Amino acid sequence: MDNDVIDLKDSDLNEAINDTSIAFKERLNYDKLSFYYISLPIMLIGHMLGALLLSAMQMNVVDLYSIGIWLLLIFIMFLYRFYHYSLFKKESEENKLKDADIWLDRYYTNVLISGIIWGSSAFLIFPETDLLNQMILLLFLFAIGFTSLGILAAKRDLLLTYVLVMYGPLLWRLFFIEDELYTNMAYAVISLVLIMVIVANYYGKVINNSLNSRQHFVDIKHSHDKLKERFFSLFERAPVGIYYYNEALELQDINTQFMEMNKVDDKESLIGSTLHGLSNSQIIEAHENAFNGNTGNYRGPFKVLSGKEEDIYVDLSTVPMLNSDGKVGGGITIVNDITSEVTAKEEMIRNAYYDMLTNIPNRTLLMDKLKNLIENKRSTDEYAALLFLDIDNFKKINTTFGHDIGDGLLKQAAHKIEESIGNHETLARISGDKFVILIPTVGTNELEAQESALTYISNIDQNFTQPLKVAGKDYHLSFSIGVVLFADTDATAFDLLKRSETAMYDAKRTTRGSTKFYQDSMSMHAKEQLMIEYDIHKAIENDEFLMCYQPQLDVQTNKIIGAEALIRWKHPQKGFISPDTFIPVAEESGIIIKLEEWIFNRILSDAKSLSERTNGFNLHHIAINVSTVHFLQPHFVEKLMLLINKHQVKPEWFELEITESDIMRNINDAIQKIKELKNFGFTFSIDDFGTGYSSLSYLKDLPVDVIKIDQSFIRNMTENNAMIVEAVVAIGHKFNLKILAEGVENDEILTHLKKIKCTTYQGYLAHKAMEIKELEALL
Repeated sequence: MDNDVIDLKDSDLNEAINDTSIAFKERLNYDKLSFYYISLPIMLIGHMLGALLLSAMQMNVVDLYSIGIWLLLIFIMFLYRFYHYSLFKKESEENKLKDADIWLDRYYTNVLISGIIWGSSAFLIFPETDLLNQMILLLFLFAIGFTSLGILAAKRDLLLTYVLVMYGPLLWRLFFIEDELYTNMAYAVISLVLIMVIVANYYGKVINNSLNSRQHFVDIKHSHDKLKERFFSLFERAPVGIYYYNEALELQDINTQFMEMNKVDDKESLIGSTLHGLSNSQIIEAHENAFNGNTGNYRGPFKVLSGKEEDIYVDLSTVPMLNSDGKVGGGITIVNDITSEVTAKEEMIRNAYYDMLTNIPNRTLLMDKLKNLIENKRSTDEYAALLFLDIDNFKKINTTFGHDIGDGLLKQAAHKIEESIGNHETLARISGDKFVILIPTVGTNELEAQESALTYISNIDQNFTQPLKVAGKDYHLSFSIGVVLFADTDATAFDLLKRSETAMYDAKRTTRGSTKFYQDSMSMHAKEQLMIEYDIHKAIENDEFLMCYQPQLDVQTNKIIGAEALIRWKHPQKGFISPDTFIPVAEESGIIIKLEEWIFNRILSDAKSLSERTNGFNLHHIAINVSTVHFLQPHFVEKLMLLINKHQVKPEWFELEITESDIMRNINDAIQKIKELKNFGFTFSIDDFGTGYSSLSYLKDLPVDVIKIDQSFIRNMTENNAMIVEAVVAIGHKFNLKILAEGVENDEILTHLKKIKCTTYQGYLAHKAMEIKELEALL
């Protein structure tokens, strides 16, 4: 039985009593309940043995019948209470918690019934005359009562009821025996009962306080365990490294993150190791600061303690750790691995000053060095040079082989240029295929400086005599180079860079692969170009452009069969500006795409207007000049078809004119687009035929419909030019192409064109270019 009690106490009750998720009052009631029922078997056995002993002592003075009845009642109550104990023991913890108040009430009721049975002894086994046995009965009643009063002390009404049923019969018996001795005994019993109640109340408080204290301890222990668990979780799972160390700077404990920082899997391999093994004195000093009661800090490289040849960057803070005496016994260190942050910052700084593709300085670093060099050249006669290099025909590499191949070529070019210059010069890539070389010293006078700069350029050209490998093939690279020389100058770094670029573009316009030194006149030309570009933007917005149409006529019948759309620009201040002036600027700047989108919109709108006349659209076609820059754009076909649908016109009404010399730069893409547009119904003509260098070799592959003979051959019809015109017409007939002669200004030329069977002509002899209203009237 004792083992059963121990089992119940140890396994069944502790979980519920210590479960802090249950309300404090419920745990307290459950704790009382557990306390009462756990001690119940011993108490019942004590009561039963006491009853047997009392009965044995009273057998000589009380009749056996009365003793038997009383013992039977005691035994029945013993079995009844033991039965309740068994039920309690078998009950689930959940039900005990839920019915704790009911179980307590049962217990209190059973105590009261036991009190009634023990109180009945004053009637059943109270000796009539034997004073000694009477005193023995009193002693047993007080002993039994004392054990119960402590349990009932917390419930005042139950306590008074128990006193009444336990000692009421005895007092009634004593008071009704008409003897002064028994009356005094009754008063003595009352006094003892009062004392017992007081003592029992105190004992009850002790029990209740003990149980309260136990539950408070459970709460405190739970909070402590929770804090301990949280601290352990924080320590082990913290996203930063944490370790403890003693006065000898030996590691006492480390967390998982610090293990990962040091590339170890076993914590024990680092515990006990000393920080003195670190060669960095700043780290040691930061840890030793803790023993002076201060915080130690360090930010920088940290050699991993695993012995591997590897450094990480850390942000480290250490604080004192106090022992039980309140003295500093060691320190706690928090280590944040900032390697990625430091690496990212270094990479960011490098990216800010170096070109990511070629790994050479970029524009930012070049400008910083150029600014410093300008300051250093103040009040000196020593010249420096800025060379602006642009790879010739680089766009052709990109469009033909792709940007990956182009990037590879840029890397090769940068490497070979670096091989050509000295340690004091700076090579930078400032954009695309453009490189700049800053040479700090080239001479003390302008002539010497020019010769020195040309020597540098010659060395570079010499280094590129051998071809580079592009897509497995040899490719000879050349540069158009602009040079600006400067000594003591008021020009800014931006000014000098712009001047060298201006000189480069002048060299490119003159002859690719050439070099030009900057002259002030170049800036004037560049400014004019810039102003024209700016004015073109404004002209598009302000609708300053207008479209004119020059009729194209059949040579034999002199009937108008088509018209060429020609753009005109009426500048509000400068008057009419020739297309020869603004079209090249538009193409070079890229604004030609926006301009031609306006042109297409206007021409298609005019064509729609012509089609709505009574006779409808009675021209064979309207010829539209298309810039190669625009034509070779990836989505040119799709955009053109969207405009066709927008204006509800037919592709068959339009002939697209492309310039032969420009189209040859990307012949394959051009052929593909021409075929695609011809499938929609467009026709094509080659403009300025005869001025290019590869027309005849590609003519058989170009799916065009018309050859347009350049007006330079027509207007000046010399014997040689006449032979060229006849040859072109013959070639056209051979390839089943129509031939159009532009620039026809007299009857003699027209007569010759009829003789050689040229198909179509246009020029001042017939009509000048006119606006759409005039064309409508003419038709």
